[in-house]
Amino acid sequence: MSNWLIKRVGQGVLTILVVFHLTFVLVRFMPGNPFEAMYAQMLSDNPSNPDAARRLVELTINIHPDDPMHVQYVEYMSSMLQGDLGHSLSQNQSVNQILAEAVPWTIFYMSIAMIITFVTSICLGAIMAYYEGSKFDTAMTVVAVIESSTPYYVAALLLSFVFAYQLGWFPTGARYPGGADIGLNAEFVLGALRHASLPVLSLIVTGAAASLGMRGNSISVLGADHIRVARLRGLPPTRIALRYVMRNALLPLYTGLLLTIGFMIGGSIILEDIFTYRGMGWYMFEGVQNRDYPLMVGGFTVICITVVIAMFVADLTYSRIDPRAKTGGDDMQVYGSSAGVPLRTQFKRYIRRLTNNTTEPRADGGTTDHAFFGEERAIDVDRRDVLYRKFDRSIYAPAKIVLSDWRGFLGVTITIAFVLLGTLGPRFVHSPTATFETWVSPLDGNLSHPLGTTNTGADILSLMIHGTTPVLIMITAGAIATVVLGVGIGATAGFRGGTTDRVLMTLCDIVVSIPGLPLIIVIAAIIEPRHPAMVGLVLSVAAWGGLGRSIRSEVLKVRSQEYVEAARSMGVGTVSTIVKDILPNIWPYVLINLANHARNIIFASVALYYLGFLPVSTQNWGVVLNNAEEAHALYSVGQIHYILAPTLFIIGLSMGLILIAQALDRISNPRIRARHAKSVDDDEPV
Repeated sequence: MSNWLIKRVGQGVLTILVVFHLTFVLVRFMPGNPFEAMYAQMLSDNPSNPDAARRLVELTINIHPDDPMHVQYVEYMSSMLQGDLGHSLSQNQSVNQILAEAVPWTIFYMSIAMIITFVTSICLGAIMAYYEGSKFDTAMTVVAVIESSTPYYVAALLLSFVFAYQLGWFPTGARYPGGADIGLNAEFVLGALRHASLPVLSLIVTGAAASLGMRGNSISVLGADHIRVARLRGLPPTRIALRYVMRNALLPLYTGLLLTIGFMIGGSIILEDIFTYRGMGWYMFEGVQNRDYPLMVGGFTVICITVVIAMFVADLTYSRIDPRAKTGGDDMQVYGSSAGVPLRTQFKRYIRRLTNNTTEPRADGGTTDHAFFGEERAIDVDRRDVLYRKFDRSIYAPAKIVLSDWRGFLGVTITIAFVLLGTLGPRFVHSPTATFETWVSPLDGNLSHPLGTTNTGADILSLMIHGTTPVLIMITAGAIATVVLGVGIGATAGFRGGTTDRVLMTLCDIVVSIPGLPLIIVIAAIIEPRHPAMVGLVLSVAAWGGLGRSIRSEVLKVRSQEYVEAARSMGVGTVSTIVKDILPNIWPYVLINLANHARNIIFASVALYYLGFLPVSTQNWGVVLNNAEEAHALYSVGQIHYILAPTLFIIGLSMGLILIAQALDRISNPRIRARHAKSVDDDEPV
């Protein structure tokens, strides 16, 4: 077994242990005490023998509730090492038995959705990139943006309304037909597929973001030499797109797919709650609701092990998909740079380049000759000109590139509109507590209530506009916290390398391995955040790990450049080098992640308010969606506007952020940036 394999296995085991310990501690700090409730129930069944009831409780949960936490931990850990995850308090059966029955059902519909989404996305994304700018590319991009702007749980609500409650085509509330014999027979298999159809469709129709990612990766590949050779040979466009472009652009998407497994299993909590589909997510929801500690810890552990295995498989199969990716060392090999060149040699090259006379064109048509240790002629540097050129390169030129694309212009327009709606809108609408006629439909043509009213007579438009402000605060605080933490850790790990890199990346692996949504639910139950900014910070807890890994990969590409190595040789500090030399070269990628994480904050916050895991302190969109579901607006055509209003607002703001992220790709992508360089700054050579 190679050293790399031993290290990866060791990191995986360490990650699982840390996640287990962290989960055990967090769930024990959750408010509420299931032990006393269970003890009271057993005592009521046997009031004459309270000691027997307490012993039965202790036997059932594998720990003594009156003992200190460290004693409870040792007892529970001893049972777990023997393969016993304890007894579920809410389901009154073994956690092992529950998970063994539930996990296959979650994997069943998740695997179907992931395979269909992955295959269609990579094929469609490659073709879209090959025909970039065509009507086909534009049309499919619009469809993909709309689909990826829709949270999967919103799609689940709308699909259940249409196909389950109105048309009656698909059932909800079970995993297979009640009268079917379990086994490989047509009735059972077809019935299971029919019951899983709506969850699968919910994931497929909202998984189009993968095709947009594949499109962006493919565009950068299209400028490679082997693609030009294929075109010159007269190969069919479809063959070029699917065989040559797709394979080279597949690695990032493949990695994301494997890392998404844990996210999807954790996110199944919402999906399975909507459809009452008794998979792993449904049981974890029940465990959190009932403070069922053994069930929660068991679910966390299973998801963590699944993610660690997926990451291990991704590392092992990198070279199968892209031979340039070598997994034999601590870091992936960086190609096209000075990686592997001794530091002394790089520093000599840098000094040699500086000591040679160089000529720089000036904006006035003249030139300035520079020499590091020699004479410098025609020095007429104007500080204002330097500041202007920095502003032009760092702000004006990127903004011009973004706004020159219809995606960027539309995305910026939508986002600004929501910002104005959240800051100025509340002054021009009714108070969210004002009541009017109950169940006014927008189809009635009542201009005073253009979106209708709720079952309590509240104006829905007023609710949505007043709810925009806390949503903007949440996504601002959450996205900034996620990006700052992820960029700081990723940049430090990639720049320093060695032990620092291994420690920080192990920390990122731990964060990635923890099921995000269940973790946030547990933390929210402990601290009960009420201010929107605090909610955003809580939502960022589980989001920075993957970003840290991505930033590290970007820093590895820049770290070995000569100017960075020279700064390190001259003793420039780590923080100064990262801020001045590295971050300016990856800041477009940072902005893309800022927009994407802002969208993720919207999805997560609305989901947690919809499930009722966050305390209601403001009338935001998630609260409105929760109130609509409790008012049974999902079952009647005349009341569906109560569901559609928050849905349209969520999709609208998410779409604006996704369009901005897509337009920012034009800055971070070298091929696109080179294409627009002359139009951005005509005075500089390309």
